[in-house]
Amino acid sequence: MTIYHYLIIGNGAAGLSAAEIIRRRDPAGRITIITSEPYHHYSRPGIAYYVLDQVPERQLISRGHAFYRDHRFDLMFATVSQIDPEARLVYLEAGQPMAYDALLVATGASALMPPFPGRDLEGVLTFDTLDDAKRVARAGRKAKTAVVVGGGITAMELAEGLHHQGANTHLLQRGDRIWPRLFDENESTIVAQKIRQEGINIQYHEELDEILGKRGKVAAVRLKSGRTIKCQAVGVAVGVRPNLDLVRDLPIRQDRGILVDQFMQSSQRALFAAGDVAQVYDRWTGEHNLDILWPSAINEGRAAGNSMVDFVRGRQPSYRYQKDSPFNCALLFGLHLTVIGRVGSSSAAEVEQLAYLSRGSSQVWTSPFTSDYRSAWDNKGFNSLRVVLAGGRLVGAVLMGNQELADPLRKLIEDEVDLSGYEPTLFSNDTQLPQVLLRAWRDWHQRW
Repeated sequence: MTIYHYLIIGNGAAGLSAAEIIRRRDPAGRITIITSEPYHHYSRPGIAYYVLDQVPERQLISRGHAFYRDHRFDLMFATVSQIDPEARLVYLEAGQPMAYDALLVATGASALMPPFPGRDLEGVLTFDTLDDAKRVARAGRKAKTAVVVGGGITAMELAEGLHHQGANTHLLQRGDRIWPRLFDENESTIVAQKIRQEGINIQYHEELDEILGKRGKVAAVRLKSGRTIKCQAVGVAVGVRPNLDLVRDLPIRQDRGILVDQFMQSSQRALFAAGDVAQVYDRWTGEHNLDILWPSAINEGRAAGNSMVDFVRGRQPSYRYQKDSPFNCALLFGLHLTVIGRVGSSSAAEVEQLAYLSRGSSQVWTSPFTSDYRSAWDNKGFNSLRVVLAGGRLVGAVLMGNQELADPLRKLIEDEVDLSGYEPTLFSNDTQLPQVLLRAWRDWHQRW
């Protein structure tokens, strides 16, 4: 019996999900997982709660040593320096080669660090890994003042974490409101109110120009407006980009990530990609897009694992990855937030154009619509609901506060349910949107 070797670079959601599927389908196969981090698998979304002292480190580790042993996963704490896809070899930094039959690149994405002068000073922080979270917690306890630059989920998590640890925190926004690529004006206002209630200072129309240091440590920031803010920590969360260093010079199709087909296979047949590093065909836009989302990484990893087993056995792929509607939940400043599907601003003039996605977001959220679409929304205090319709079908939703409709809306969007019969009521000023949507959900659900 042939023993196949499946090699996985990356121990995150995509890599481990692939390994689990491979073991299920190939009990005899050899599975090697290589990670450059010194930890077993942990929850990346959970590090925000770690910094808020809501989750201890031991609870972040979701797969311990026994899990790898019981599944016969060979976990290597090492760094890969080179891939030779023609010879099907991977080289570790120490120089030793490792042969494979199928390779999965699941190297994730890392924080983008713009070329600010002073970016290498002690006290400049990103928020990608558990080690980053530990540095953020320490910096928040030591710093009297911290400055955070960025407008997405990660920037808000950084600001909330530094503030929680004791630092007087400033959040810089280059525009006139919070996350304009995703939120409408009403939603930005709600989030801004919650941020201010926490005691965090929002600085609008401000951009970082230079990080000033003293004895190798952060001492202040100079803004493009000319202002200076004395501080001891600077959090940078202006976006992430896929970790492509290992594959950049390989003869495979690449764009913003590794371009893969619906079986997660690259243009090199033995090389697969999944998670943040993969650019996957998206049925919602008809394009190849990036998703920096935990659920997407899991589903892509499962698809890749199935395809890798089929590949080594010489079979046609049996599991076609079909992208779900982009979905993410977060708890920011005590406010529950859910984003589903395509919800971006309708006016290009209103959005802040950034070159890279925020962590915890999807390219689909803010992709341009190819047809006219309309938004209906309902707002009561800190509870807000906005739905987006195109061609009579629900294509996106943003929920703040009350999450009662999150699951029904996700299902209506996922199944592309025709709600054209409800449009007159949905857009009526004398009706309450949640009740109409619940009725539509129940009507559709009863039919099936």
